[in-house]
Amino acid sequence: MLVLGLVCFVLMGISEAVMDTVQFHFFKSIFSNFKKQLFWDPVVSWRNKYKNGDPNKGPKFPFSTTLLVGLTDGWHFFKLLRNLFLFVGILLLVLSLDGFWVSLLWVCISRVLFGVSFTIFYNNVFVYSK
Repeated sequence: MLVLGLVCFVLMGISEAVMDTVQFHFFKSIFSNFKKQLFWDPVVSWRNKYKNGDPNKGPKFPFSTTLLVGLTDGWHFFKLLRNLFLFVGILLLVLSLDGFWVSLLWVCISRVLFGVSFTIFYNNVFVYSK
């Protein structure tokens, strides 16, 4: 369980790297080459939540602007994954640890894994050139 918890924190860092890449470097990232631009391009993807892309027409499907927003575009999908990995990772770490100091040590290791995976993927994997 401990290893799976740590893997969750790595996946959380990767998910956040995707979010920031899509939001801040979309046009020079690998995501700009994906065929489903309406899903990935943050300039237009926010419209996926609404009928015909128009906020005045209401949600595209039930809960598309709230509970199920993670199904509407790339940024929100990876936010959904990031949050899922966070809570599952914490649960798995808590279930596998004994004592305060051991728990604190693994929380610190988890934070470092998250930060390192975010930095590697944000700076070196998803963006073509700076």
